[in-house]
Amino acid sequence: MTEKNNDKKSEKINFEDLSSVFENNLKIYNQYVESFKNLGQGQNNFPKFNFNNQSSNFTANDLSNLIAPTVTKILNSFQHFQAEIQQNPNIYFDNLNKWVSQIANLNFYFMTKASGGVANPPVKEENSDKRFAGEEWKDNLFFDFIKQFYLISTSFLNNLIENVEFKDPKDKKLMQFYLKQINSAMSPSNFAFTNPQVLKRTMEQKGENLKKGYDNYKKDFDKHPNKLFIQQSKEGEFEVGRNLATTKGKVIFKNHLFELIHYDATTDQQYSKPMLVIPPFINKFYIMDLNDKKSMMKYLVDKKFNTFLISWKNPDASSRNLSFKEYIEDGVLEALKVVCEKTGSTGANIASYCVGGTLASLTLAYLKDVPNKYKIFTATYFASLIDFEDPGELSIFITEEQIKSIENQMKKTGYFDGKDMAAAFNFLRPSDLYWNYVVNNYLLGNEPTAFDMLHWNSDSTRLPEKMHSEYLRCMYLNNLVVKKMYKIGDVQIDLTKIDTPMFSVATTEDHIAPWRSVYQGLSAYNSHVNFVLANSGHIAGIIQGSEVKPGKLYYYTAKFEKGKNADEWYNVAKKVDGSWWQTWITWLSVNSGEFKKPSELNAKNFEVLYEAPGQYVKQ
Repeated sequence: MTEKNNDKKSEKINFEDLSSVFENNLKIYNQYVESFKNLGQGQNNFPKFNFNNQSSNFTANDLSNLIAPTVTKILNSFQHFQAEIQQNPNIYFDNLNKWVSQIANLNFYFMTKASGGVANPPVKEENSDKRFAGEEWKDNLFFDFIKQFYLISTSFLNNLIENVEFKDPKDKKLMQFYLKQINSAMSPSNFAFTNPQVLKRTMEQKGENLKKGYDNYKKDFDKHPNKLFIQQSKEGEFEVGRNLATTKGKVIFKNHLFELIHYDATTDQQYSKPMLVIPPFINKFYIMDLNDKKSMMKYLVDKKFNTFLISWKNPDASSRNLSFKEYIEDGVLEALKVVCEKTGSTGANIASYCVGGTLASLTLAYLKDVPNKYKIFTATYFASLIDFEDPGELSIFITEEQIKSIENQMKKTGYFDGKDMAAAFNFLRPSDLYWNYVVNNYLLGNEPTAFDMLHWNSDSTRLPEKMHSEYLRCMYLNNLVVKKMYKIGDVQIDLTKIDTPMFSVATTEDHIAPWRSVYQGLSAYNSHVNFVLANSGHIAGIIQGSEVKPGKLYYYTAKFEKGKNADEWYNVAKKVDGSWWQTWITWLSVNSGEFKKPSELNAKNFEVLYEAPGQYVKQ
């Protein structure tokens, strides 16, 4: 045996010495399971936590009360699942037999490999599963066995839920969500003694990585106590105005709701019809102005559009009574007025993102009954819902009990903290957006990498109490807008009156605004709609830049046809490699008027309050 092989042998771990650790972990897991046995009887059985952070008005008990309705609903769904299994035991035994067969194959595979033979693994992880990307998960027999056992067992549980018929389809979604959380949490990659990378790092650094990991955890907890917050992007790498939101412009107007940014022209001519951008008020606007390559604002300006953007104020307790009515009248319509007075135009094109798009549609319907001096010529929507019949996995958080819990919390503060919503979004993709960082930050002791989108994702805002309650109840819970049962003040909102030309973009992997629901909502309008489906998710599919990169593609039709469902549309849509941005710009150009010099488009000079990105975005 060579000296090199001797070195490798000396590095091998004696797993027999770790047996007591595994046994102790099993005891902890069993105790954890036992503690949940009495839950789910329609009450909040969560224990009163002893710890509290006096600097935060959100306590551990608040967290307990906030999540209790969802957990109780999940446990009730589990009782329904048990009852169904008892009535149809063949479902259980058929899947159990399959699991036993796979375990037998796993044992054969293990013994064959241990004796130096060649065998195919009984199950293989998905290529996209980054948890098991390391070579040790394939080459080391011990870790390969653990991985295979985990994958076989999670497949058994998933198939069991899939094969059971639930009387309420929502119960199935709840069970699938619950299982996703358990499966993700119990992945062997999440534990120091069953993750080869963590074990190796711990031995090399003599536990220093775990010490650093604890320090990282403590920083996260101290920053946002009790909010399941975990740092996703390296601190100190990004700063708004320095390397984020750097497109040149001026803040020319502000009120209690927003600042209005007018971006500087970069071309000798611009389209005469201005563009007003309405970002979501759940996060800050700079997702649309990340950097030179991914900035939609810079792209619009460079393509000769006279561009304005709303930068929403981050609400506090004094904003508690703000509703959608104020966001329409004092927000969108006030911004539209300033844009038109500034440019001398009779109206503007608008582009809106996520809940900004919901707000834009409400505004368009509102204008059908409330006279206004200025018009909206066209409307562009990025990943925006208006029909909330099926908002995807978010629907599991939307129950009367859950909303009451959120409302009780908002009564204390006057707002809903965006950190709580960010946590919910993260657990829709737990492996990628939560446990991945647990391993990296807390077990490996690394700092997260610097990533602008994730920095923005953690820079969430608050939502006013009245508006958020309205949003949850009228839209997510009861879907009143498309039912023509929703009012803004005394104005009945009727989407069928809207005939504004539209360009709508959805994304294939969106877990916040599922693309089929976005598509379905287009039937509510009486408009000519161009529809685009981009690959990737809620953020990456929209803020994808204009460059053509491998794997970037979209599907497109020049006219949405009512009566054709999403899959029928998909089957006939044109597939295009590259970014959809240019297709949008081509459509927008046709609807933006003639060219004029930028100096001719400044009919009224507003006082420059300060340089972009302004003050509200830094609050």
